[in-house]
Amino acid sequence: FRRSTMLAATLSALMVPTLAHADDGVEAGSGGLSVKTGDLELNLGGRLHLDATVFDIGFDTVTETDVRRARVEFSAKYGDVVQVRVDREFAQADGWRNLWVGISPAEGFEVRGGNQIVPFSMEDMGSSNMMALAERSLANTLSPAFGLGGMARYHSKNFTIAGGYFTDALDDEVGQSRVRGDGFTVRTTFAPATGRKGYLHFGAAYENRSYDVTEPPRFTAISASSLAPSLLRTGALNGATGFDAYNAEFAYARGSVQVQAQYIGATVSRAGLTDLNYAGWYAQSSLMVTGEKYGYSRSTGTPLGPRIGKKGGAIELAGRYSELDLDDDSLDSGRASIANIGATWYMNQNIRVLANYARTETDGSLLVPDTSGNLGVVRFQVAF
Repeated sequence: FRRSTMLAATLSALMVPTLAHADDGVEAGSGGLSVKTGDLELNLGGRLHLDATVFDIGFDTVTETDVRRARVEFSAKYGDVVQVRVDREFAQADGWRNLWVGISPAEGFEVRGGNQIVPFSMEDMGSSNMMALAERSLANTLSPAFGLGGMARYHSKNFTIAGGYFTDALDDEVGQSRVRGDGFTVRTTFAPATGRKGYLHFGAAYENRSYDVTEPPRFTAISASSLAPSLLRTGALNGATGFDAYNAEFAYARGSVQVQAQYIGATVSRAGLTDLNYAGWYAQSSLMVTGEKYGYSRSTGTPLGPRIGKKGGAIELAGRYSELDLDDDSLDSGRASIANIGATWYMNQNIRVLANYARTETDGSLLVPDTSGNLGVVRFQVAF
């Protein structure tokens, strides 16, 4: 915790949006510290997420505070052809995040190798700096997160397709083991309408993994705050040999309103045992009370956060309902649901404050007792 606190102080000192200037190719602004010389551009950035949460445990009310994320981010570009990304996390599940090299030999086409987000789920691929609520949905429990491997991606104005082969990530993440098996993933999206006024998005993905019997997978569902106890966990799925997952996604934005939904179904194959079938889904809506519009990335086929002006002062309201079903006739790991509401104040392009309330429900688990609870979380976030 001391190391995270020291890094937090350092990041806070660096993340000052009023330092925008340019001199001899050096610029410090809302996008971080950039140095450009010829075709070479270097950028140093980071993110700091400070959380305080209060939640129920039985008849007790518990308060916790901690650094959710304290990350240093470095990137380098050489023209439009070569890109390098290096991210190091120092809070909670510390370790490497992005650590990859990408090459773009032709317009709209990229090949990338290293530790990176697996292209499977739009929610998983979205930046934590842009999330309308403090944590991702319960459905994200079944998403692959980071993986070590190679991928290729192509995008046009309204279409993307990405696929690759991945193995275990370099490090664990909060609520997710780095052990995700070896295999391939493919994702495609279609956005028939994109523009300044809004967008319409459809996406689908498939993932196939195989497991080493000496490193069984496990799935853990974190609550509406990572500081609260996890809602569900499977424990080690001994005998697991394979994993197949399917993802369907929808998103729509018009003006200052955005809605999105996803469904993920998964099957874990086991040697000499019956398969395990899991599923998760969510539906989410958000509104920019102050009228800002939502963005969309045509290159990755993912929704972006709101477009915040330099003066800031924007206010966002959001709500989401999500469910996760890890219950199976042969292994009861339970079911969980979370109903969230939240408000976010964007002080400027770099700083925002989130306040969320969540109602959680769990039942049917052999490892976690049936329970319901209330949770509140406040986050102070600085990112550049």
